[in-house]
Amino acid sequence: MHFLLLGATGRTGRHVVTELLAQGHTAVALVRNPASLDVRKGLTVVQGSPLEKADIEKALASGQTIDAAIVTLNTVRASDSPFAAQVSPPRFLADSCETLVSVLSSHNIHRVVVMSTAGAGDSWKGLPWLSRAFMGWTNIKYALADHSLVDAEIRQTGVAWTLVRPVKLEYDEAKSPKKEIEVLDSKGGGKLGVSDSAHVVGVAKLLVKIAAEGLYVKDAIVVRD
Repeated sequence: MHFLLLGATGRTGRHVVTELLAQGHTAVALVRNPASLDVRKGLTVVQGSPLEKADIEKALASGQTIDAAIVTLNTVRASDSPFAAQVSPPRFLADSCETLVSVLSSHNIHRVVVMSTAGAGDSWKGLPWLSRAFMGWTNIKYALADHSLVDAEIRQTGVAWTLVRPVKLEYDEAKSPKKEIEVLDSKGGGKLGVSDSAHVVGVAKLLVKIAAEGLYVKDAIVVRD
């Protein structure tokens, strides 16, 4: 399959690239800084912004027909600290998704898999109260609000969307992800705990699997290790 990737330079997006290329798929990645991605066989890198229709059009015109889009965009804070100020616009994720869907729909491309986060949409009440307090008190709340906008708005479109909501992402590559990540319903199945996490490698593999196999169409899932 041939994928369009938004967010390929991020900490999850890089693993998505590795996974889909390892499976023999190809992709075009729309990125702000092409130098931030290594040149690899099967990967085309196009410079541009996910907020600009012309840039997404440019990515679509760069090679073969797109089968599906995988979005791993996230908001940007001044640092990784949850207390750091928000840098990206309030609707960065929502507007990027809206722009993407508009362009894809005009080309009769309808499969979109979006990495969201546990706490967005109807999964908020499924979080432990301590997690809700922390996310509502820190600047994480701005990213959560943007993810929730994506959650609400993509449901009103005609695309075959899937929202993947990982709990706290684990980025330590020294820790091995489980062979099979656990998939819960959109609210977390009433099973979420404060210490739950999802390894970024496992999440990336699941995103590719969902996009390639057409799983969970028009559904939102919470995932954890």
